[in-house]
Amino acid sequence: MKSDSWWKSLGFATQGVLYAVKTERNLKIHIFLAIAVLFISLFFDLAFLEYVIFALTITLVIASELFNTAIEYIIDALIPEQSETARVIKDVSAGAVLVTAFGAIFVGYFVLFDRMRKIANMSLSNLPNLPDHIAVISLFITICFVVIFKTMSVKGIPPIIGGMPSGHAAISFSILVSVAYITQDFLVILLVTVLALLVSHSRIQLNIHTLKEVAMGGILGAAITFFIYVFFL
Repeated sequence: MKSDSWWKSLGFATQGVLYAVKTERNLKIHIFLAIAVLFISLFFDLAFLEYVIFALTITLVIASELFNTAIEYIIDALIPEQSETARVIKDVSAGAVLVTAFGAIFVGYFVLFDRMRKIANMSLSNLPNLPDHIAVISLFITICFVVIFKTMSVKGIPPIIGGMPSGHAAISFSILVSVAYITQDFLVILLVTVLALLVSHSRIQLNIHTLKEVAMGGILGAAITFFIYVFFL
């Protein structure tokens, strides 16, 4: 809607942003991650130029998500029926958001990674070396608890696939905690974290588990393994 008043135009633009934030889950995630990154950056001695790069990157990601939302609504209004052309336009628009998101990840890596790695490795180096078999025992106990909770969450025979909590998520995050104690290396921990998140996401993507079931599984596996290591400390 065109308006001669600058304030009205600003109001319409603000309404558009608020509507997109309310309706688009990915935009909520991007804003949350932006806030988290900015908060973490406060603990590091970043240069002025690095803050400028962060600001531009965050702006680019959010703006691309807004453009993607607008394009989707335009396509739905102009081509209400199923169309291969409409699908391609939406896919390309979403691809633009994906590219900017990966760019933001690389920016965060180059700006923060070395600083975070030094601090994390200093903290991890204070951990004592514990027997490797604790990881295997923790994993076995985690599996036992998963079976128990699956049995308690349903009546009758518990399902092999699905159910509360996610066994895959519990196992992957149990392994993550064990890797943290065994390797005491920030880069290795970060890579295993990515794998654990991918495993958990795949369970949701395949409609095998809900987000709640995956989250509970991850918390269960990580908590059990963590407390076992703390006990031996």
